[in-house]
Amino acid sequence: MKKAVALVLASSVSAGAAYAGNMNFEEPVEPVVVAPVAVVDTGYDWSGFYGGAQLGYGRGDVDGVGDTEGYLGGVHAGYNYDFGNWVIGGELDVDWADLEVDNTDATIDGIARLKLKGGYDFGRTLVYGTVGAAAANLSSDTLGDDRGNGYVAGLGVDYAVTDNWIVGAEYLYHDFKDYGDLGTDVNVNTLKAKVSYKF
Repeated sequence: MKKAVALVLASSVSAGAAYAGNMNFEEPVEPVVVAPVAVVDTGYDWSGFYGGAQLGYGRGDVDGVGDTEGYLGGVHAGYNYDFGNWVIGGELDVDWADLEVDNTDATIDGIARLKLKGGYDFGRTLVYGTVGAAAANLSSDTLGDDRGNGYVAGLGVDYAVTDNWIVGAEYLYHDFKDYGDLGTDVNVNTLKAKVSYKF
């Protein structure tokens, strides 16, 4: 009997040792630590004063006289304030022009504008609309010099190449009712490329 009990115990210990030797214990897995992703600010602050130059082409109509077209270029200065998604501002620009009027010796040789601007901030791209007052000067050997006042409205887009340098394009429609002493209506469409420096 004692031999039988000893044999059973010996078998159990042997089986247990064999079982324990075949057990596959996996080492604990180290937790994966994910580094925080740095948030890159791709926005651009349009707030500030700026100034620059523009060059473009204009085409229009002097009611009852003829078409006018030619080149123009000048300087501009303004200020924008960036509210986050929206930008508002004001701008003064002056163009020297050579818009010859058909069938006459008259030329629109200058246009000045005082404009309000409002647009949407797409980061480094600003799309805006503008409206304001405009004045144009017409020179003629036979008619004499004349000045007309009216309004201007248009659309534009600016792109900040760097934090300071900005390039853009702008379309403007000018309407001068009962122009000066001529008693006629004058309208001019202009398309200009612009370069600005933001201070």
